[in-house]
Amino acid sequence: MIRPVDGKVERRSVMNLKVEEKRAAPRVAVQFQAMVSGSVESEGTGMVLDLSQSGCRVESPLLMLPGLSLELRIAVPGLEWALMVDGADVQWADEDRAGLAFVRIRETERQRLNELVAARLAKGADTGDDAQGELIPFEFQGLEALLSKDPELAVSKGLAWFTQNRMEFCYRGGSLLNRAFPTCTPELAAALGELVKAGGNREADFALALLQNYLGSTSTDDVLKEIVSRFSHDVRIMGGVRTIINSPSMASVSGEFRLAEAWRVKKESLMRWLTDERQAVRTFAEEHMAELDRMIVVEQRRVEAERELRERNRHEDESGHDHGYRPKPF
Repeated sequence: MIRPVDGKVERRSVMNLKVEEKRAAPRVAVQFQAMVSGSVESEGTGMVLDLSQSGCRVESPLLMLPGLSLELRIAVPGLEWALMVDGADVQWADEDRAGLAFVRIRETERQRLNELVAARLAKGADTGDDAQGELIPFEFQGLEALLSKDPELAVSKGLAWFTQNRMEFCYRGGSLLNRAFPTCTPELAAALGELVKAGGNREADFALALLQNYLGSTSTDDVLKEIVSRFSHDVRIMGGVRTIINSPSMASVSGEFRLAEAWRVKKESLMRWLTDERQAVRTFAEEHMAELDRMIVVEQRRVEAERELRERNRHEDESGHDHGYRPKPF
């Protein structure tokens, strides 16, 4: 089945339409960068196009097949660390887009998700399927091949697009640059670092927006250190730095304590910051390593409490003590 979307034809599978018809939770149109893991191609980036309390729609070059269960880390402006979804099952897939249902999400993340969706709904966000239009505008198509060969040109163009429209940058210019540079290469990091070093708040904001494409990667550390050295007293900008640091890679960790372990790995990577010649960088590293220690302890306690609760419920079920609970028939 096909239908027109902003002047182009978009193919929609019958399963896709049936799933959308059954969706009950209200959705909000967003443009959030995300790290996606668990697909056939392990881990990569994506763009969340709409979001609800029960699922989302994602665009990604990764191969996302119906039936797969993915993990998501969604970078949301204003949140201290990325929104974590432990299990998002692929309900339908159509070329590079897929509909996901959230089947495993910890209670603290569920609360953050609910608050985010409620806040967006309160602002009157558009809940239509087609609110985003094309991820890459027609006039941008084909530029990634040119920009991928010239990081300085890519940074210059990216800054111009960011200045023109910050709200749309992440799913237009930012997405294009992500296609040109799937990873943050040393050359791209060097160009961004020089821009931050010579620029002001606008350049720092642009760098942080672009680095949302590379959550969990240590290749961005030099850029982040340059931002810290210049804007250590800017609460807003430093909040953006913390968001990126607190959104670690989950590809090399597993088990119930994987988030705590990922933060521990990130803390170890910050040890290298302690030898930086700039005092602001060393001070930030010391303070944030201590903050990561606190986050790790809280996360470990949360997992242990959930494990204890599961064990208690299991023993009660085995002993036949159900406290009078009976599931309601469907």
